[in-house]
Amino acid sequence: MKPLLEVKDLKKHYPIKKGLFGKQVGAVKAVDGVSFSIQPGETLGIVGESGCGKSTTGRTILRLIEPTAGEVLFDGQDIRKLPPDEMRKFRTNMQIVFQDPYASLDPRWTVQRTLEEPLRTHLKLSEAEIKDRIAELMSVVGLAPYHASRFPHEFSGGQRQRIGIARALALRPKFVVCDEPVSALDVSIQAQVLNLMQDLQSQFSLTYMFISHDLSVVKFICDRVGVMYLGRMVEMAPTAEMFAEPLHPYTKALMSAVPVPDPEATRERIVLTGDVPNPQSPPTGCTFHTRCPYVMDSCRQAVPEWREVSPGRHVACHLFEQ
Repeated sequence: MKPLLEVKDLKKHYPIKKGLFGKQVGAVKAVDGVSFSIQPGETLGIVGESGCGKSTTGRTILRLIEPTAGEVLFDGQDIRKLPPDEMRKFRTNMQIVFQDPYASLDPRWTVQRTLEEPLRTHLKLSEAEIKDRIAELMSVVGLAPYHASRFPHEFSGGQRQRIGIARALALRPKFVVCDEPVSALDVSIQAQVLNLMQDLQSQFSLTYMFISHDLSVVKFICDRVGVMYLGRMVEMAPTAEMFAEPLHPYTKALMSAVPVPDPEATRERIVLTGDVPNPQSPPTGCTFHTRCPYVMDSCRQAVPEWREVSPGRHVACHLFEQ
């Protein structure tokens, strides 16, 4: 099957400038050569600690942030080459659900205006059709149509996130980037929103890229998982295989931190030493070598190759190059 989205060697570097004339003296490598693909109808999870480049990857794919280098192919079309006018039309295929439902909605706009804005911008619909579409969107996300006349401050956090999801679905996109959509919500509300997202995925044939740092959420909703560290992808595998047998040392440390509900279960807790290196001056070779318990000389010198070690499993680690 042809992938819906292909990302090839994607990079986003933020220049560091100093002096009176703004001379560039370095760069923060927020995303540094990430490659992956997503099949239609699939949910790909992207995990990693704060600052590893997850959100930047998602926003760069949508061109909310312009990438420094690389290719983003959507349905075989390189969206990096689209001029602004064509990109504006193309955005109907790709949407995003933001992390903070309190910050992503305009407090001065009613829900009605928030949802009708993309419809008026991209579609030629009559007033009656817009009203019907908004009522449908509200119902789909579990809210009453008459709630559309209210302002964001009149809703709870979970309800606001439902409105954010409704806005993302207004133009019936094929692909949705979910940027930590439940991290700001209570645990009980998280389950409701996740179940809603799964129902909507099957109802509208959606493809998700699900960014999160909560591994239990990722295990629940994702088909495959990619692990990022300091701007690079270090491992990618089907969810069940990733949680059953992580390969990369960093992935092993992440998985060992997941709480186990059984009080009698024993699991080795892997505690990494040191802190995440400064992205302005990342370590040479493998960026994880400063904290890796299995570090070798080759890790300090050469960047590990992104290789497929078994069907559907990719890892970037010198331990698997023997």
